[in-house]
Amino acid sequence: MASIDVRTHSPDRSPIAISNFSKERYVSSEWMATETATIWAKSWLVAGVSCDLRNPGQFITFDIGTQSVIVARGGDGHLRAMHNACTHRGTRLVTESAGTLRKFVCPYHAWVYGLDGALESVPGAARFSNGVPKSDLALRPVEVEEALGLVFVRLEPDGPSLAEFLGPLLEMVGTYWIDLMDVTNDQTVSHLCNWKAIIDNFAELYHVPFLHPIHRRMFECATAPISLFDHGHTAVYVEGGVTDSGFPTADVPSDMQAMQLKAFGLDPVDFHGRVSEIRPALQAAKRALADSQGLDYACFSDAQLTDVWQFNLFPNVILSVTPESAWLMRSRPDPGDPGKSMLDMITLVRFHGEESREASADSDDRIGTHFRLNGPRPVDYVRPVRDVFTHEDILAGRKTMTVTIDEDISLLGRVQQGMASRGFEAVWLSDEECRVQHFHDALESSMGLGN
Repeated sequence: MASIDVRTHSPDRSPIAISNFSKERYVSSEWMATETATIWAKSWLVAGVSCDLRNPGQFITFDIGTQSVIVARGGDGHLRAMHNACTHRGTRLVTESAGTLRKFVCPYHAWVYGLDGALESVPGAARFSNGVPKSDLALRPVEVEEALGLVFVRLEPDGPSLAEFLGPLLEMVGTYWIDLMDVTNDQTVSHLCNWKAIIDNFAELYHVPFLHPIHRRMFECATAPISLFDHGHTAVYVEGGVTDSGFPTADVPSDMQAMQLKAFGLDPVDFHGRVSEIRPALQAAKRALADSQGLDYACFSDAQLTDVWQFNLFPNVILSVTPESAWLMRSRPDPGDPGKSMLDMITLVRFHGEESREASADSDDRIGTHFRLNGPRPVDYVRPVRDVFTHEDILAGRKTMTVTIDEDISLLGRVQQGMASRGFEAVWLSDEECRVQHFHDALESSMGLGN
């Protein structure tokens, strides 16, 4: 059984200086313009997931601010990225978030580009008195690499390599086999807050006992250790199968613990008066069930079988992983308003075994969570189309991104409203929020604003 040696810190005392910072970074158009020229142009950015690009002809699009990038798998198997703009008169070539094509055809004047971005044909080429230099008019390339089951792009190819940028996360996240997972949900919500307010929210657990009561009954957030990495990345390691130590421990399993026990064939009644034994019992039962179903869990520690590890990848990705599933959340700025943003959420699961002959049903048993193994891929599995909606849709109950994320979204708009108040000047952080501080330190450094 493998065990990863991670550099962890207690959440009670920050390993870095807490310096706080002005609210201008959340509300200023000038600050936003500097981010566009630095963070979004020069950072490695997660454009999508590798499972969307397994086969020749598959493509994804990635929009960041005013820029749009196409990433496609060519017939030669190579992955390429290019700006999503026809070199004739600038028309955006593709508007779908993912799909399969043999060529990219401009809808305006039918210029045709190959999956490698090469300009292949131009209607009426003889009528261009300046000629049609196809090599010069190929789609403009963008740097692209794959790692961790994710697809990364960088608009300006300067700075650290992707391997240098990710560092120890290559091993720590790589063990989760995200490249073997499939998308089961793809959502984007437009939000009335700055993109950094979303990142801040997922960089601390200080708010969890007050905003997310369901977590008290299934996770230990109060003492969850953290890691701070170079280049602004952070991690938190949250124990599952337990209850929050900030509250009295009951003599019987909570409703959430009981659900976990039943999912692995254990009787909650057997743990009356033995609640502290639930986590190791879940770990043993899960490993035994995985072995019986031919899943290799040798590379996972017992802790990883019950716990949720969350990695924040600088600048704008939150990756929450378990051996069976992952949440990829990505915060993106509005093209023109610092008080608006988009939050993408892609749910991935790892199917295993022979393809199911039964059609899938709308149940947790089919989509999978870290409470259970996912089983075979349903015969009717289709990669879902991205569902785009507003934060008002969530507040009204028309859409959901899970109970927890909905609760976060319900308050983040109010955070942005408060930022505009004359009564608020600067963020004031606790040691428990040092992951927020670490992110903003890296932000300032990347923008050339460091001390």
